[in-house]
Amino acid sequence: MTKTKQNKSLKKRDICFSNITVTENGKRRPLNQVEKDNLIAMLIQKERQDALDIARLVPRGSFIERVLKFFDASDVSYALPLFQLMSLASSFLTQRGATLNISGHKAKRPILWTISLAASGSSKTLALDTVENILIPPHGAVTVRKLPAPGSDAQWILDLADENGAFWCQDEVGQFFQNLLKSKQFERIKPWILDAYSNKPISNRLKGEKDKLTIDDPHFIFMGMSVRETWKLNVDAASMLDGFCQRFNYVIAPARQDTDMFDHFLYFRGDHIPAVQAKLRRDWEALCAQEGALDSYFLEDDVLPYLEGWWRNLRDRWGDGAVPASFVRRIGYSILSYLVILHFLLGLSKRPIGVETAEIATKYAEFHMESAFIMMREYGNAEKDHVQRVAEIRSRLRGDGSGSVTARDVQRRLSSAQRKSLSTEMTRQILETLDRLETPPDLFENTFTTRHEKSELLFDRYQDVLKTERQREQWRNKKRLRDIRDRYETIFAHDGATNDDHSSGSSAETTGGDVLDLNKHKRRRAS
Repeated sequence: MTKTKQNKSLKKRDICFSNITVTENGKRRPLNQVEKDNLIAMLIQKERQDALDIARLVPRGSFIERVLKFFDASDVSYALPLFQLMSLASSFLTQRGATLNISGHKAKRPILWTISLAASGSSKTLALDTVENILIPPHGAVTVRKLPAPGSDAQWILDLADENGAFWCQDEVGQFFQNLLKSKQFERIKPWILDAYSNKPISNRLKGEKDKLTIDDPHFIFMGMSVRETWKLNVDAASMLDGFCQRFNYVIAPARQDTDMFDHFLYFRGDHIPAVQAKLRRDWEALCAQEGALDSYFLEDDVLPYLEGWWRNLRDRWGDGAVPASFVRRIGYSILSYLVILHFLLGLSKRPIGVETAEIATKYAEFHMESAFIMMREYGNAEKDHVQRVAEIRSRLRGDGSGSVTARDVQRRLSSAQRKSLSTEMTRQILETLDRLETPPDLFENTFTTRHEKSELLFDRYQDVLKTERQREQWRNKKRLRDIRDRYETIFAHDGATNDDHSSGSSAETTGGDVLDLNKHKRRRAS
């Protein structure tokens, strides 16, 4: 083959998404075929109208619902306070040693890495600060260690060494990620984060120091915020397919449908607000002091079979590559953190984790999958239109009885204007990808085949059972929270801990720093 023919052939093969490149080993390269297939699979899918329904994530009558209800008198998306609550609970539990124990696996901390995207002007920072100020005010009864936003990679590893396990809240995370990918000042943070995700040590030799600074067990909780409209300007589609960006759970914060900003000139005003905040804080403190909150968490026998059945049922929605398998797997793995966090927030820490908690945790995972899917579809509107147009024509032709659909068949059904932007070669490449997606790859390892029938039956059975259980959910959760609050106030009454507001800081002096003396709580309960 001559050099000219080779160049023409390469040009044909590279035409699909030729304007998108990915950084690998410090160099830019075109997307490979797998990456193109992933993009096309995502762009072909349609959004589900109920995919981002926050109500599915909020057990009725629970403390979670009470926190979100505080935001009723605002236009703040409920997703913002919800996932800040999850991050604060993750931080509290992780920093005090709570773990999930599954036989045959290393104990897992309930760590979450979350990125929330909301429209500009949606009060993102206010929502997160409000939840934090209510639950963990200065000198309050519950503390959470925080990691400052980094000024450089050298400063970041020093801060993490001082505050390992801390809560890292990063505003404008899209711009920060851009700095990680392009700025020499931050370039080492990315590999350190990847190592922390994999529980590997990280180290840095400081100038003038003989020995390396080494963190043997680096870990932290991450909450990032960004404007949804500008995210793709800071983090391109190729970077989203990179392993680094796939380590995070994404949250698309949907706008409220019941109100808008013109209904609310000032948020959270009125004489009743301090009392409402104090009651929420009191409930939070009671949950933090509940029996078993900081111990190891275990699963009831039917939870893993239930989760296995749920996982297999994801094949119909996500088995065709609509979201890359690496996204799906990591989001699925985060369920193990949600199991502990939700069990804690439901006031169930003294009991093994059951299907009630597992069923809610699966909804959080599905929400993150839908958010990742929607994010990826927002990249490249032109490419999305091309892919969907080819797919629709292909589907129509096959519905009319056509066997194999060719690029020429599709081109004949395009207008002259459409053919100018959608070439025959690009049409052919899209059709080839769609044909490959007809037989979806097995994204799920066959690790539980011996229990396949059991898990499928359990999953189906619990779907029926849970329909009835939801009818009693509100009463059950309210009673559970009330019992925990009453128990907490009784136990701590003699320690002067019955005031609604701990802002004076006097109790901090009596308990030696961490105001909530959980060891004293356990001794009194045992006696």
